[in-house]
Amino acid sequence: MYFIYAVMNAGKSTELLQIDHNYLRNNMQTLLLKSSVDTRHSDTEIVSRLGLRKKAMLLDDDSVDAIIAHIEKNNYACVLVDESHFLTKKTIWKLSDACDDYDVPIMFFGLKTDYMGHLFEASKTLLELADNFRELKTVCWCGKKATMNLLQGPDGQIVKSGNPIHIGDSEYHSVCRKHWKAGKIRADH
Repeated sequence: MYFIYAVMNAGKSTELLQIDHNYLRNNMQTLLLKSSVDTRHSDTEIVSRLGLRKKAMLLDDDSVDAIIAHIEKNNYACVLVDESHFLTKKTIWKLSDACDDYDVPIMFFGLKTDYMGHLFEASKTLLELADNFRELKTVCWCGKKATMNLLQGPDGQIVKSGNPIHIGDSEYHSVCRKHWKAGKIRADH
């Protein structure tokens, strides 16, 4: 099991689709999954900000057993999961069983923390269970490594409390810890 994590806008979905392309180019079958919670750009596709998109099966507590049965019947070289931070602990544990029972690598792509600076339950579980971890990096507006996600509300104010599940895109800003603490999305903010 692999957990590839990053802040918003770091290229997680792009990386996933590139890995899928590499497997397919070598005549190896992959299975693409995405959390059913993520309906931001498409209900049925993994979509990259670069415009890449590919059909995926939806994954949640209700579909995980059927997906595992599907994995068992097929000879996948790799399973790729987008928006993994929205999964439940139960689903991740079941997928870890599939990884072990059917000897198929599973790569999870997602956020490590929410906009309040807390680990997602799924990310915590992946940090506990995964064999390998890799951080994709991007930069804050100041040039330092971005490690946090700031959420800007419709009124322009920074939001640091509420429901940790907030589907969005342009209202998120990837920043360094210093500017997350200060709630600064740019130098003049």
